[in-house]
Amino acid sequence: MSNTLTNIYTAEPLVTGVCFVAPMGSLAPTTASTAIDVAYVDLGYTGAEGFNEKNDRKIDLKRSFGGKVVKTLQSEYSASLEFTLMESINADVLGAVFGSANVTVTPATSLHGTQVKVLKNSRKLPHQAWMIDTWDDELGAKYRNYVYDGQIITVADIKVVHTDTIEYKVTVECFESPAGLDNIITFTDDNVMLGS
Repeated sequence: MSNTLTNIYTAEPLVTGVCFVAPMGSLAPTTASTAIDVAYVDLGYTGAEGFNEKNDRKIDLKRSFGGKVVKTLQSEYSASLEFTLMESINADVLGAVFGSANVTVTPATSLHGTQVKVLKNSRKLPHQAWMIDTWDDELGAKYRNYVYDGQIITVADIKVVHTDTIEYKVTVECFESPAGLDNIITFTDDNVMLGS
């Protein structure tokens, strides 16, 4: 197989959004270009480090007499996504990070802007559907990660200081879907049309 430069992808944000969340069971995408269902909420700007996908396997090496590896045994598997949400006073972001049941929004009036109250507590965060959309503007190619069942399991320390922005660095644990075939589904579209 020959080397193909157009298969080398650089992830960039789409103007239509990058990080989306929806109630679990919302309509799933079927391709990298499928229109996003209205249930998905755009969580706005994400950090410059992008998205870190982890696929962790615990492998035990079975050895024969003499020390030769004769079999690999997989005892564990987990998948997760790590990223930073930057819109720290966005009610949708706060609901995703701390649980929508912990967020109360008071609409803007002539006396004040939109006000958000967040309860930070020990309640378990909800399982939700997640979607990460990027594209390579040079190629016109798209890359989409979809998680049927994801739950935020860690929120990094929140720094409140005049020299930086308030951000939420989160880890989303990606659970196996009901079909049992995936924790994360990645869709790509190289934008190379037949006959082009």
